[in-house]
Amino acid sequence: MMSLCEQAVNRGLFGFAVTDCCDCDRFDEMQFSERVRESVYCVYKARSVFEDSLVISNGVEIGQPLDNIEKADKIIGSVPFDIVLASVKKYPDGRKLSEINYSELSENEIVRHMESYYNLLLETSKWNNFDVLSQLTLPMRYVNSESAPYFSIRHCDDIIETILKKLVEDGKALEVNTSALRGKLNMILPPVRYLRMFRELGGEFVTIGSGSHSCGSLGADIGEGISLVHEAGFSSYCYFEKRKPVLIKID
Repeated sequence: MMSLCEQAVNRGLFGFAVTDCCDCDRFDEMQFSERVRESVYCVYKARSVFEDSLVISNGVEIGQPLDNIEKADKIIGSVPFDIVLASVKKYPDGRKLSEINYSELSENEIVRHMESYYNLLLETSKWNNFDVLSQLTLPMRYVNSESAPYFSIRHCDDIIETILKKLVEDGKALEVNTSALRGKLNMILPPVRYLRMFRELGGEFVTIGSGSHSCGSLGADIGEGISLVHEAGFSSYCYFEKRKPVLIKID
């Protein structure tokens, strides 16, 4: 945490959120209850040192919340989080999106995988005990790879639109993540098309994250993320404080 904070200061960041993963399908196996509390403790400790130079948001990313809603709600209620992200990284049968060789599948088979995924994401959006939906277009990381045939997730636009409408209805935020810009996909997710769809449906709140898993990538390409949000028609992005959005105007 101290190294992350030093990197943030050196890069001139206003602040950052710590949103360690808590995957509900492996909650007990991975001892996430203890790990989340340790993460929160590290944030409090860092705040005591960097309180005059950084805003450090205390958060968590709840993965596959529908696999254990009781424990998801319990861990969220046990800590005064600033921000709670929700994400889905597996198909309903438990297989990770990243584990499937899509190059071996026909387009119709890929469509069925995507529809299954987005229907699960829609049900997750109805859970409601989160602030930001993360990784809306996560399948693009794996389906549109060098080894897979070209595939557009536009096949699922109707379901995606329903998900975005639910976010708007409940006043939730949508995450923009720059990490895929550093990988083979070489783009920010979700693409501007879905950000525009969210805004046109009435979406107000967008967060921007670097998806960092190391000090070196903390805050990477945030400027590009802000530019994409502005291109989509938003005049601001936000961070969360005590689970309430705080807007930052885009100059």
